[in-house]
Amino acid sequence: MWLLLTALLVHGSYAFSATKSMTERPFRIRTITSFVNIDPSDFDNDSESLRQKINACNRLLREGEAQMTTAGFEVQTIRISTNPFGEWLVTTADEQSVNKRLNDLNSLLSDCDINFCSLGPSYNPGHTTNICPEIVSIAPGRFSCSANINAGDSTAALAAAKCIQTISLKDNGEDHLRGGLGNFRFAAASCIDTVPFFPGARAPQDLGKNAIAFAVGLENGGFAKELLQEAGSIENVQHVFHDKMRKELLPIQQICEGLESDGIEYLGIDTSLNPSLDDGGSVAEAIECLDEVGVFGNPGTMA
Repeated sequence: MWLLLTALLVHGSYAFSATKSMTERPFRIRTITSFVNIDPSDFDNDSESLRQKINACNRLLREGEAQMTTAGFEVQTIRISTNPFGEWLVTTADEQSVNKRLNDLNSLLSDCDINFCSLGPSYNPGHTTNICPEIVSIAPGRFSCSANINAGDSTAALAAAKCIQTISLKDNGEDHLRGGLGNFRFAAASCIDTVPFFPGARAPQDLGKNAIAFAVGLENGGFAKELLQEAGSIENVQHVFHDKMRKELLPIQQICEGLESDGIEYLGIDTSLNPSLDDGGSVAEAIECLDEVGVFGNPGTMA
C-alpha cells in the first residue's frame, strides 16, 4: 500500500520531490488531502452533520497548510476525498435527491473554499455510466470520481469507456467541461486503496464514521532529476534517494505527526514520482539521466 512508502523513506528507501521554489525547498507539496466518511444520515436536518465533517476537514487542512508554508514548502492545493459515493449518494432511485445531496455538498465545500473533492470510486457499472458523468459536470468542476475495474471485468471496462465518451460530449461552453476537460476528473482504476491524488482518491475502508484522516502528495519531477543525475547508475539510486529524500521528507513527517489527535489519523506521504510543468520537471527526462536508460520509452525502460 502506498502509505508504506513513508516508512521506507524514514527508515530507509524511496521518496519524492519537485523543482526548486523561492523557498529553496527541492520539491512542492501538490496536495494535502483529508479523508472523510459520509453517511446518508449526514444530509438530514439541513445537512448539519455533513457541515460539521467538512468544517473539521477544513480546519485540519488549513492548519497543515499554514505549518508547511511556514516551514518553507509551497502547498499547491488542499483537498477532501470521501468514501465511495454509492454508499451515501445513490441510496435512492430519486434523481432529485441525488442532485440535492451533490448541491448541498458543493455548497459546503464552496463555503470553505475547498476546490477539489473526490467522491470515491464506482463499483456499479450503472453508476459509472449514469452518475459519474453528472458528478464531474457540476459547476465549477470541484468534484472528481473514478470507476473500479478489476482484471478481466469487461462489463466495468465498457461502462468506463461509455462514461468517458459521455463526459467528452458534455462541452456546453463551461470552462470545467470545455474540450473534454471533464475527463481530467474521472479515472478508471483498479486495486486503489487510499491515495491523496485525484481523481482516484478515496477514503480508507476502515476509517471510522466520525473520524477523519489525511495524507500528503508531492510534486517531485525536478528533484528526481537532480537525484538521478547524481546517482548516474541504477545501482546507486536506492542509496542516493534514501539519503537525500529522507532528509527532505522528515520536516513534513514531523508536522503531520503533530497534527494527529483523537479522531484525526495521519496516513503518510505518497512518494510517487510526479512531474511539474517547469523546465526540467519531467519524470521521463529524469529517468533518462541514468546511464542504463538512454531514451525513455526504448525497450527495457518501462519495466
